[in-house]
Amino acid sequence: MVATPAKLPPSSIGFSFSPGGLLFPYHLGVITGLSELGRLPDSTHLAGSSAGSIAVASHAAKTPPAKALEAAFRVCDVCETEFGGKAVGKLLPLLKMELEKTFSDEAHEIINEREGVVALAHRELFPNNRPVLTTQFDTRDDLREAVCDSSMFPFFSTPFPVRLKYNEGERLPRVIVDGFFSVPRERYGCPDFSQLNFDCVDKGDECYIPPVERTITVACFPHETVGLSASEKHDQISPEPDYDNPVGQMGSLFRYATAPSSRKELEELYEKGFVDAEKWCYEEELREKELLSKWLDEQRQKGEMEEAIKRGDLF
Repeated sequence: MVATPAKLPPSSIGFSFSPGGLLFPYHLGVITGLSELGRLPDSTHLAGSSAGSIAVASHAAKTPPAKALEAAFRVCDVCETEFGGKAVGKLLPLLKMELEKTFSDEAHEIINEREGVVALAHRELFPNNRPVLTTQFDTRDDLREAVCDSSMFPFFSTPFPVRLKYNEGERLPRVIVDGFFSVPRERYGCPDFSQLNFDCVDKGDECYIPPVERTITVACFPHETVGLSASEKHDQISPEPDYDNPVGQMGSLFRYATAPSSRKELEELYEKGFVDAEKWCYEEELREKELLSKWLDEQRQKGEMEEAIKRGDLF
């Protein structure tokens, strides 16, 4: 389904979640931490690619985090016991099965009724080469398909380079790949809210498109290490880079992303995401206090200036 028009308030914030393969529990920990600390009200806009889309859709559909984490356990268990410890090429069918188990019958309705936008990214290669952000879901199956579209990484999710999607009434299939390919390299797969097809709000003779004024990018890999430079430092959530052993850190994270992990390792990834979310929330609170203090000081100085002008002290 092509993204349908969605309205946003003029001033808004969004969280954009990157791909990450089987690092999904990290995203789940981040999103749980943000939610528990009051940073993800239903008015907050969410977007995700691949593993990020799974986390975003699960949260927005009110799936309990423990239930979503159990689904990750089951996927890794199946890869370990039935596929000889291999995950590459096996993941999309397992994902579809777990989405069937974890999404409630009303999941799509819950997301559609949410005040904030929920956008799941993929790239369509045919019939049009374009990024797609899906924001409306007619059925629960539509929601599952959107998550799977977003999670089609070539030769990783399945043995094939693309996903062929046959829509009713269309003679030829749509050719789809992972949301990682929907944005420029500097975003590392974090969806860009500006790609949404928003309704225009009339403002005189102009057509004003309400923006997401601030986007926080969330990545399973360190922003600096993977070159995710599309956001400022205070708008980033990810593991801190290991400057002493960057190669070892990336090797470990890449293994987690591409191979099944133990239940203990997955729980540790979840906890790491939660802790990184807590850290960001703490720093954000300090930043907000600093900005408020600066604004109050500016207002005080402005008031003193106005009083001085009234008294004629400046003339």
